Amino acid sequence: MSLHNRLAIALTVLTAVAVGCGGDSTSDTGFATMGMPGIPSPTRVGVNLVFADVAIDGHPGGRLAVDTGSPIMLVDPTKFPGLPPPPAKQWTGDLTVGQFTVNDVPLFQFQGGGGMDPLNFAGLLGGNVMRQFSVRFDYANPDRAFRLGMPEMEMETSGVEVPGTAVTFNLEGGGLGKFEDQVLKIPATRIPLTVDVDGTGLPFILDTGASETTVRSSVYATLTADGRSQLGGLPITTVNGPTTASVTRARTLTVAGETLTNAAVMTIGDDLLDGIQTEVRHPVDGLLGGNFLRQFMVTIDYPRQTLHLQRYTTPPTVDEFKRIGVELGAGRGAHRYTVGVVYQGTDAELKLLRVGDEIVSIDGQALDPLDSVAADGLLSGTVGTTHAVALGAAQSPGLANTTVDVLVDDLIPTP
Repeated sequence: MSLHNRLAIALTVLTAVAVGCGGDSTSDTGFATMGMPGIPSPTRVGVNLVFADVAIDGHPGGRLAVDTGSPIMLVDPTKFPGLPPPPAKQWTGDLTVGQFTVNDVPLFQFQGGGGMDPLNFAGLLGGNVMRQFSVRFDYANPDRAFRLGMPEMEMETSGVEVPGTAVTFNLEGGGLGKFEDQVLKIPATRIPLTVDVDGTGLPFILDTGASETTVRSSVYATLTADGRSQLGGLPITTVNGPTTASVTRARTLTVAGETLTNAAVMTIGDDLLDGIQTEVRHPVDGLLGGNFLRQFMVTIDYPRQTLHLQRYTTPPTVDEFKRIGVELGAGRGAHRYTVGVVYQGTDAELKLLRVGDEIVSIDGQALDPLDSVAADGLLSGTVGTTHAVALGAAQSPGLANTTVDVLVDDLIPTP
């Protein structure tokens, strides 16, 4: 995971698995389990994603992004101290979440990246595990943001609308796929949904591993044809290397009568959606991502093929595009973070912040002890307010070792 920008995690998750040879929805007989299901694991919530602390073969350490959009488990074994080196690129191990262990899970080795980032990003908890259970994403409560193996249809009543909305689905996809040089057979894990985008119903796939709702380029072109604001050239990092995205806002995103207004939608080209479309054998125009989902307590009852959305009565207010106009980059000297990107036309640019400037603290909070998700979260805020940005080494004359008050901008003004 790169520290180059906040969307690096999301797009690593988004493009981690290339499956296109499938269409066979046959499944395995399920995993053996032991322990108490439904006990929350320690978690982190950031960039609209949920990261769960897990153990592999009894060795804790790494955090996995919980990703319905990945049909396999990806694990960086180096993130779990004491875990013996895997015997092969693909191996089996026991996954423990909270007090619940799923035995003999197929695991695929990959390099998690992130260097010394204390987020300790160690891979993906994929749909091939979750499809056997009921799972919950509680974005508003980071201490219990992910639960695996929920009791039968246990619904929350505190802090959410009751009963909420229920959407039924049939799992799709599966068959033969390929991860790097490994050919594998995967079960059906894709959750299809109809998402209404600015009044047009489109076929989507639910993807908790996408920080933003992602749409096909033709859909994006239709949205932006009216001249609404967009942010181009957004740097992102995928397992295929660095690329860029374009982001705008949809006036409305609606699922089963639940509507989010002025939601960010992103396009990164169509290769990923084309691959999923081939897998599920019908058109796919988008991925419903975390910026929509985090407005709700999300319960996915895989055995009963039901998605429950319970809107928070006090919804999260985070809009990751309302922020001071920079992205964080990896530090090269005394401090962990630098300015990785400065967006044109923002107050950050006017205040002469430049790529490579060291960021020491935000509003007095030192960044060096923070993981990349926590550090990035300090850049967001209410448009028109300011953050006090303390700099170390800086490019512009007179800015080194000073504190600059920088306005929070809306990088994508509402349509």
